[in-house]
Amino acid sequence: MRKSYFTCSYLAETDGGLIAIDAGMKSTGQDMLGAIAEIGRKPEDVKAILLTHWHNDHSAGAAELAERSGAEVIYHFNEAHYFTRGTAFTGLRAKLANLFPETGPLVLFKGLLENAPMRAVNATRHVRDGDRILDTFDVLETPGHTGGHVSFYDRHRKILFAGDALAVIDGRVRFMARPVTEDLTKARKSMMRCMDLPIDHICPGHREPLSTNVREECERMRGYIAREGKWPVFG
Repeated sequence: MRKSYFTCSYLAETDGGLIAIDAGMKSTGQDMLGAIAEIGRKPEDVKAILLTHWHNDHSAGAAELAERSGAEVIYHFNEAHYFTRGTAFTGLRAKLANLFPETGPLVLFKGLLENAPMRAVNATRHVRDGDRILDTFDVLETPGHTGGHVSFYDRHRKILFAGDALAVIDGRVRFMARPVTEDLTKARKSMMRCMDLPIDHICPGHREPLSTNVREECERMRGYIAREGKWPVFG
């Protein structure tokens, strides 16, 4: 039976080395380290860690992976206060956050209760719209889910690493869940911007990538958004 929820992080082979896009759900980094070992590589082969946004289910392993690899850590400046735990709560709220597991559908409550990743991760580079990373990834500012959310577009292979800017469910492009989207208006604009690109593969932040009928699906969703279609509660 297929899981109804999981977070996707990615490892991309490039001419500049191995690149991590988001960093798993475990603050020990074990899910990412296991994935690196599975493809026959070592942590030090990772040259950059690209983070789409601060939510713990996308950034939990970033600090450990950065420490093990010595890789660059790259995210948008508007997320910095969260990533470095400047927004973290203390006291009862923090204690409640610690009660939630780091994996599974309840992980979102863990991050939101403490309002920061479990471990601080400092950027070696802040990016903004239009920046290019290792001559491979174009940076797109895609706010809405969070204020400083970014997506990364592999211009050579036409792959969009969308984070939570959009969702893929059962082979269809969908909205992210409405309750966890900070600004619906900005999020709609960000989705349209993503789908303006020539995309052959969409790698979202949850469930599974989309590699068939991608442009047709983008066109369908673009039309729905243009008609101001409703945003379902669960996307």
